[in-house]
Amino acid sequence: AQRPRMAAMEVDAEAGTLQLYQRDVNCLSDDDRTTRRRALTRLAASVSTLASDEAAGMQTLAALWEQSLRAPLLKLLADPVEKNRELALALTAAVLEALPQPVIRASLAHVAPAAAARLSSSAAAEPTEELRLELLRLLGTLARRAGTPLSVYLPEIAAALRAGFADPFPDAKKAACSLCVQLSDVLAEHIEPHCAMLARALLPALAHQHSRVRTAAVEALVALLLREPSALAELGPQLALLATDRASSVREQAVGSVARLLAEMPHREANTARLLPHLLCALSDEVESIRSLAHTSLARLGGATDVAAQRVQPLAALAPDLMAAADAATFDGAPPEAADARGEEAARVAAAAAAAAAPPFPPELAETTFAAAPPAGAAGLVACELHRLLPPALKELSDWTAKARIRAADTLAGTLWLVGPAATDHLGPLLAALSKTVEDSDEGVARQVRRCAQLVGRSCDLAVYVPLVLDQLRAPSGAALVGSAATAGCGGNSAGGGADFLRGGGHSRMRPAAVTVLEGAETDAGAIGRRAGWLSLLGELLAGATAEQLRPHLSALLATVARPVFCVPGRASDDDAGASFAATQLRLCSFLGQLISSAGAACASGDNGLLLYSALMRVASVPSSAQHGFASQRRAIECLSAMAAAVDGGSAEALHAVFLPPLLAQITAGETYKSWKVDSAEWHLFQALCRQAGGATCARVLLLLLPPLAAVLSPKEEPTLRLTALSLLDSLLSAEGFLAAPEWAEMGEHVLAAMLLPNAVWRAGKPAEHVRLASYSCVQKLLSADAISGEQLGAHMGGALPLLVAGLDDDNVESRRIACVILATALRRLGPSRVSHEQMRQLYPELTKRLDDASDGVRVAACVPLVAMLEQVRYSASWSEAHNFDRTNFGYFVNGLLVHLDDPDPEIQAAVAEVLERAAPIDPPEFCSLVRAVRGRHRSSKLCDALLENAGGHTGGTLV
Repeated sequence: AQRPRMAAMEVDAEAGTLQLYQRDVNCLSDDDRTTRRRALTRLAASVSTLASDEAAGMQTLAALWEQSLRAPLLKLLADPVEKNRELALALTAAVLEALPQPVIRASLAHVAPAAAARLSSSAAAEPTEELRLELLRLLGTLARRAGTPLSVYLPEIAAALRAGFADPFPDAKKAACSLCVQLSDVLAEHIEPHCAMLARALLPALAHQHSRVRTAAVEALVALLLREPSALAELGPQLALLATDRASSVREQAVGSVARLLAEMPHREANTARLLPHLLCALSDEVESIRSLAHTSLARLGGATDVAAQRVQPLAALAPDLMAAADAATFDGAPPEAADARGEEAARVAAAAAAAAAPPFPPELAETTFAAAPPAGAAGLVACELHRLLPPALKELSDWTAKARIRAADTLAGTLWLVGPAATDHLGPLLAALSKTVEDSDEGVARQVRRCAQLVGRSCDLAVYVPLVLDQLRAPSGAALVGSAATAGCGGNSAGGGADFLRGGGHSRMRPAAVTVLEGAETDAGAIGRRAGWLSLLGELLAGATAEQLRPHLSALLATVARPVFCVPGRASDDDAGASFAATQLRLCSFLGQLISSAGAACASGDNGLLLYSALMRVASVPSSAQHGFASQRRAIECLSAMAAAVDGGSAEALHAVFLPPLLAQITAGETYKSWKVDSAEWHLFQALCRQAGGATCARVLLLLLPPLAAVLSPKEEPTLRLTALSLLDSLLSAEGFLAAPEWAEMGEHVLAAMLLPNAVWRAGKPAEHVRLASYSCVQKLLSADAISGEQLGAHMGGALPLLVAGLDDDNVESRRIACVILATALRRLGPSRVSHEQMRQLYPELTKRLDDASDGVRVAACVPLVAMLEQVRYSASWSEAHNFDRTNFGYFVNGLLVHLDDPDPEIQAAVAEVLERAAPIDPPEFCSLVRAVRGRHRSSKLCDALLENAGGHTGGTLV
């Protein structure tokens, strides 16, 4: 009887206690907003007091919550007054924190739907962002305190989460992500049906402008994917963007998350090829901590996986997009089991190579993650997935955005570093893709692609990739690569380059030997531009090669680039094509310079030396223009000097002396020079050889030089061609040692008669005028040397003198001046015995006529041949066959000179006086008579008197 009485007393006491708060509870439903707010404030203080008493207070609070407070308080979550909603939400959170778990679980049916409804996108949604944040935190409290029973309300909470992911308030997004992580842990067995939908809803948060939101979203995404990985195919691209996010904190979070997924995700074998690229890309991150995290994660994953025993999952277990890629990459239409076996073999090869890797490393890899040996376990893991990793990376390498290309290049670099020689089976599409991005417009992409090429060159055998690249360099103009490389989507900056591959459009084996060319696919400029990429790629592939490794391949390498049409236009090209040629020539010079540096004397001597010399001289011979400059020509000359230094420190002259004769013999074989035009590549090469080799070297091959020169100097050829040939011959005749060749004793007269005099014939037009001038210049230099004897010259003087005399009356003042010099030299070379009476009569009137020339320089120059003519006089007062000058002609000659003795120009007076002084001894009496006859008509008789006095000395007395 006592116990029921005490229980009744306790119930009465509890009811009395609850009665203390009933007035405030009733006020929660009052129409006055102020009354409701005051009631909430008082109840918050009361709850705080009750929560502090862990015994009676908690019991009272539970009774108050269940019997009277819960319903009106939850109703106030939708109060029209924001302050009241805020107080109600805070009071609800405080009560839930204090209540025991059984009471909370009993209240879930009331609290969870009410809170979720305020977060949905319906009309009942909470408009205030701070209160939405608190509602999400309230749901987090429920998840933490209630546990598994909350799973009944997961549909409502999932809707609230989706609304939270899309909330414009960043803090609400972060709270929603945290709640998602919490639910994934607490309700791991129940949340799986909602994971895919929630993961898709996370997409806006993954791309949010705030890095902390993106970090929280990555954490939530990983938590969802660990429960249900099916959404990874759809969210993979976004995860890839996060792995290369602009914020280092987001990248670090993404890398750690990917590592966790690879380690813990169910059925991870089906998604390894999708997740591994993010870790591989992070190996090239600019932040050291991220690189280290990626490296450590890969090493841990590789160490935890027995690759040798691992079997790749059947294709049916893969996601659909990976199935297509794997099917397309199945070589030769082989069954999946064969591809898996090759993957395991590649894993063993890569692991062994990683364990044996040792320096030296190529210079581009210095101070990078790739300058050390990769973890063997990770190498095997990546190599096993290589046939699935490569196609997406190569496709993205041709993306139109630089960010995507740099991401693909980073991924490819990490992949190639790890797989090592296992990449050999994929060299066809791999090299094709690298060749088109090695000169990318973005420097970051180009730098990373160069590293990829160096990794391939270091790991794979030269005997495999060198023939592949050479096949592309030998491809004729207008050829394009087709087959495995094209179907792998490896080309250019075309966004759809690899679509066929990913659709499984072919089963071609990506073997190194597969190279096919398609005629007519490109223009000349396109083909040459393509060669530039392959040249740059080849240079990077060979960057770390030693002289011993290069030696077996030097002949093939040099024979390919030394071909006449490799990067030298056969005829003049337009600006676009010229730019392509100029760029390729620069790449060629860089490659050859690298080859000289690496191989040394092995490529600079013997047959290899001739090929290298030929390639460099062809580049040096290309005529340039203002648009393209002379960079490639200068670089080729620098490489020639380096080549000479590689051969026992010799000079470029010694190099020319060795290789000029065989190269000249090659380009002149079969008399192909007869078809040379002014823009022919072989003619340009001929000129460059002659100009660079020097006079002494060219003198040794004189008999090889003269036939081509004679052919291009034929009067039937166009003036421009003859002008360039005469310019070349002029420079040779001026070069030291060229005229010292003993063959000149025989060939000099033939050069004069067959090559120079025909070009001195007058023809109308400015081009012909320039040709005559160049011809006169060459004749002058040829006669100034001892290449032609007087006897030889006399044999041709009958035809030469009219041309030289005609030159005295040429329109070009320089031609007239040089003609005077030539006549002076020729007359002295002939001597008195070979100058006939007729030639003297033909010559002196034309020379004295030049004293009236419009140019004072020509007038002075005309006095020189006049003096030379007087030196060749065989005088007789009357005409005689034994003599070449008589008194009549002497009188005409002196009278013609005396007119100019009174010239206003003192320089002309002095020059004419010198000629007259030379004439006086020929016939002094006649000379004095002629001078006295004009003495009185001169403005000054000083010069006449001097001449008379000088003439008197020749007669033995004074003539007055």
